[in-house]
Amino acid sequence: MHSMEFKREKAATGKLSHACLPNSEIIWEENFTQNKRVNALLADPNNYVVLLYPGDHALNVSKGEFLPEALGDRQLVVLLLDGTWACAKKMLKLSTNLHHLPRLMFTPTAQSQFHIKQQPDPMCLSTIESIMQFLDALTEHGLEEKGEWQGLMKPFMAMQQYQIEASLDPSRKSYRSGTYSKPEERVPLRVNNRKLFF
Repeated sequence: MHSMEFKREKAATGKLSHACLPNSEIIWEENFTQNKRVNALLADPNNYVVLLYPGDHALNVSKGEFLPEALGDRQLVVLLLDGTWACAKKMLKLSTNLHHLPRLMFTPTAQSQFHIKQQPDPMCLSTIESIMQFLDALTEHGLEEKGEWQGLMKPFMAMQQYQIEASLDPSRKSYRSGTYSKPEERVPLRVNNRKLFF
């Protein structure tokens, strides 16, 4: 997680994901090259560490391009960069120890429901939505035990409802005031003409 996201973000879905998933952890920094915890995970021979990051060389789990046979008897460890679109790109550029990792991606199956933040594209997802859909893809191809990943949406939607109600309460000065526009009414953003899913 980018340090700015860790310290300042009120609606951080990475933190919400961590609260919902017991076998997860947050490591926050901008450059992970010298990060002891990340390097320990990378050095452990019992781990098969991958980076969830789309791109031309990423294996698409949804299409069966990454299967359990690749793991052998190792444990799959998935790293996900959590931050704004620009921050995630910068984190990867700076973190040279992540450059050699196998990259995985998935094909989104539903549009983002993150209505209180504008996404660059309807199929760009928040961190918690990405994790949910990625876990679905892993489960479908035998890389993860079956779980109720849709349950991640409940706290996500409740958090958004809280934010919306707070924005309408004039006594809450620390929140933005006024209503949130509907996603379909917003002008699309562009991020280097490339779709990212986090």
